[in-house]
Amino acid sequence: MKNSKFFLLIAVLILSYSCEPKLAAEAIIEKSLEKAHGGKATWEAVQRLVYKKTTTLYDAEKNKESEITKTFYNTLQPTFTSSMLWTEAGVEKRVVYDGNEIDVFENEVAITDTTIIAKAFEEIKAAQFVLWQPYKLLTDDVVLTNEGIVRLEDKMPAYKIKAVYPNSDTIWWFYFDTTTFLLKENLIQHSPTTYSQIVNMEQEEKTGLRLHKKRKSYKVDVAKDTKYLRAEYTYTIIDVKY
Repeated sequence: MKNSKFFLLIAVLILSYSCEPKLAAEAIIEKSLEKAHGGKATWEAVQRLVYKKTTTLYDAEKNKESEITKTFYNTLQPTFTSSMLWTEAGVEKRVVYDGNEIDVFENEVAITDTTIIAKAFEEIKAAQFVLWQPYKLLTDDVVLTNEGIVRLEDKMPAYKIKAVYPNSDTIWWFYFDTTTFLLKENLIQHSPTTYSQIVNMEQEEKTGLRLHKKRKSYKVDVAKDTKYLRAEYTYTIIDVKY
């Protein structure tokens, strides 16, 4: 008799949970901005952001392949501009995007190779896309879908939001804590068989936005059963102006 009551209680709980209204993806992101990431108004008030990003790459045997630190000088408004400076193999490199055109320099000599210039432009855009989440999920041209609640590897439940961008074969998933609404990790499908899992290990507190501070990127299969650490990213906020 006791077992029957127990299973009846479980069934009622499951039924009650399944009948809860499903939040729209946009509503989850808005809650994330307001409850966990400083508020939408704060994001829109930032005029200038200067930060360093250190990328450390590893091979499948856990050996360090490389480590590069780049400094980004970003103006957010009225027009997005960005410059990126670093030294690689003894060569001083600089990329400047003025909102319209991009220039690349190596030891202050202008580079004319269109492939190198295009790659630099993609890196500038990608850096801003990654750092400026989850805000950009509400401002970019993207189709968002709430795929429900899943349990992450830390055993905590999270909203799984799928993001599909026009003219792109890459598919993103964003995972938000169901209680705090903090952006916890990403899953990225690069191809039908190639995925990356990026876990946000720590967020910064200087800007009030809880931007990325430390992240780990793993190469994984679709079930996350086979994986190895591919990269570590460390962000250091140098200056922010509102």
